[in-house]
Amino acid sequence: MHTCIVYSSRTGNTRAVGNYLAGRLGLPIFSVENAPADCDRLILGFWTWRGGPDAAMRAFMETLRQKSVFFFGTMAAFPDSDHAARCALRVESILESGDCRVLGHFFCQGKLDPRVQAKSTHPRTPERMARLAEAARHPNAQDFSLAEEAVRRAFSLDISREPEKTASVFWKISA
Repeated sequence: MHTCIVYSSRTGNTRAVGNYLAGRLGLPIFSVENAPADCDRLILGFWTWRGGPDAAMRAFMETLRQKSVFFFGTMAAFPDSDHAARCALRVESILESGDCRVLGHFFCQGKLDPRVQAKSTHPRTPERMARLAEAARHPNAQDFSLAEEAVRRAFSLDISREPEKTASVFWKISA
């Protein structure tokens, strides 16, 4: 079974999480524009747009049939918010319409594109501005670690240590 990571990123948040996962899990990574067709298991990353995946990732998701999928998203909202929960349900619905098996998901905050913020009709309340300031500090090392943990748990993957020339330890997922 072939596993790969496919991502869509606007500000670099999602790409950063995807690259971290690719390095830690020993998996190939592709932008959504270059996604291969031969992956049976997918880790899909996207930036959220209007409560769902961005247009490029949504279009890709709509082509998937009978895949096992874990998805992760970056957003300005808090990952434990109602907004994130609604986003997860939307993504699950898209994937399940293609008979895909959704294994799990992960969200973390990420900086909002300044162009999107400038066009936003959301009120600039102190609470919103504080949330956007917090989002600008993400993704961070803790987000990366939590994303990896969520993927490993979702795939119930065998983790094996691979010898390394340095004192560092790398983990590899059987693809």
